[in-house]
Amino acid sequence: MAGTIFGLGLSQRNDPNGKPDSGWLLYIYSANSSTPVTAYKDTALTAGLEHPWPIEADSSGMMPSFWLADGSYRVRATSNDGARAFYDLGSVLALGASAGAAPSGGVDPTAIFQTGDPLFIPVSGTRPGWVRDNGRTIGSATSGATERANADCQALFAYYWNTYSDAKCPVSTGRGVSAAADWAANKQIQTVNMRGVGPIGLDDMGNSPAGKFTNVPFEDGDATTAGSICGENAHTNTIAEMAAHDHGGATDSVTVNVHATVQTSSTNDGGRNHGFLDNIVFGAGAGPLIGNTDPHAHVITSQGSSTPHNTVQRSITGTWYRKL
Repeated sequence: MAGTIFGLGLSQRNDPNGKPDSGWLLYIYSANSSTPVTAYKDTALTAGLEHPWPIEADSSGMMPSFWLADGSYRVRATSNDGARAFYDLGSVLALGASAGAAPSGGVDPTAIFQTGDPLFIPVSGTRPGWVRDNGRTIGSATSGATERANADCQALFAYYWNTYSDAKCPVSTGRGVSAAADWAANKQIQTVNMRGVGPIGLDDMGNSPAGKFTNVPFEDGDATTAGSICGENAHTNTIAEMAAHDHGGATDSVTVNVHATVQTSSTNDGGRNHGFLDNIVFGAGAGPLIGNTDPHAHVITSQGSSTPHNTVQRSITGTWYRKL
């Protein structure tokens, strides 16, 4: 677990003239020793997010926040040129959570948002301390990133880099040897693209696969790879996807209404007699029509337009945010 030496992180000093003591230095050692100790920029003590040793204050004389493993440390502070010594304390306790429990008056880190945590809110726009998972990029202040270019993106930059493949979160000009190296090179990394996407559980999630993704299309990845995108917002049915059915016709004969004209002659006056036959059956053994015929055909025409149909459940739109 991680703690910090309260009163030092984010503290500000002035020089003897009352001006900000730019670049003053903080040296951290193991307690009562001269063994240097590495401080980190995040509570997870993430490799690649180490502070330089010693830690240097900014131009306004403010020391950045830093995190250490629980324990006691020697701390020494000097001016940037080392000419002025401020203090040298042999054993100072780094206060933080221990064994998963919050100390008295502290904050349990398991009860607060951590770098990389997602948040969905049915709103639009930006949110302080967060970026949007919109497929744009984050990076350093000089990176030219499109979603956020700022020093406070470094922890999330490392989170994306170490959590997702380059196919999911590509790095501009390609990935280097580490997240820290790419950050130092002022590269950009793409956020996860959650536009128009809802969450769904992995098929295994630490258990054996449940087999719930049969015939589900994937844009990338698969059912057991976190961050994969699957499903469709609209779908066009194929013939194979139609339910088995028939159109109600008989299989060996069909009855249709026709009008057949029958012509006969009289032996006495040569007159003509006109008759009409209805409901002639065409089928097995049926004979030919007599005389002139005028059948009325019943034609079954095709219907439908193959227009894709909506497959999106009733939903509410909003924004996916990711904690810096």
